Amino acid sequence: MEPINPAIAAFLPNEVQDMFFPFASVMLAPLLLNLVIGFMLSCVIGAHFRYFASSFCNRQDFSRLFPLLMLTVILIISIVKASLALALGLVGALSIVRFRTPIKEPEELLYLFLNIGIAVALGAGQTTAAISACITTLILVSFIKHSKTEHHGEKGIFLSLRHQHDGESEVSISELQRIFTQHTTRSDLRRYDHEQQLVEATFFISFANSEHLDDLFEALKRRYPGVSLSLLEQHNIAGV
Repeated sequence: MEPINPAIAAFLPNEVQDMFFPFASVMLAPLLLNLVIGFMLSCVIGAHFRYFASSFCNRQDFSRLFPLLMLTVILIISIVKASLALALGLVGALSIVRFRTPIKEPEELLYLFLNIGIAVALGAGQTTAAISACITTLILVSFIKHSKTEHHGEKGIFLSLRHQHDGESEVSISELQRIFTQHTTRSDLRRYDHEQQLVEATFFISFANSEHLDDLFEALKRRYPGVSLSLLEQHNIAGV
């Protein structure tokens, strides 16, 4: 098929022109600028995620994906916005793509959507709006997280217990919740496994001082002799 004459294409509608000249409106300098800005914003979002997030995952490794996600979306939007044909082709391509990455926490999804939203704005040329929205969002979330931390008195920590019972001292969820409620300011059951006579559970807890943690350990040991306990600081936990 012979290429269409540009003089003839000038009289065609803009949508038809885009199909024959898809890269006419893509400027290299603004694209490179938005990629650099997007990389810096993704690093800021990653640092915010590592410090403030409470999801049960390896935040260090997960946040390293943010720059790649940000740059990819910026590139896609920058190219697609200049061509109706490419936009339709992208829809067709995405219809056959399946993403199998398991996302265990809603908080992880929210940070991914924040990266995508900022990237879409940068790819569409709304650089000022993207920077303003990113900074404002992170400041507001930081304020909420900081207020929540002050309310509980301390950042959360994960406590895991493992108990091999003999049938008489069987572990129940309601009793565990009662013990944790008495000695902590916050307790959330994150994991519970019960197989024959073996029970394993993980709680996300907050406490006002170390004496409360000592009291919790003593209460668990009195109720479940031989119980194994371990503490995990939430900011350096590997994915499970």
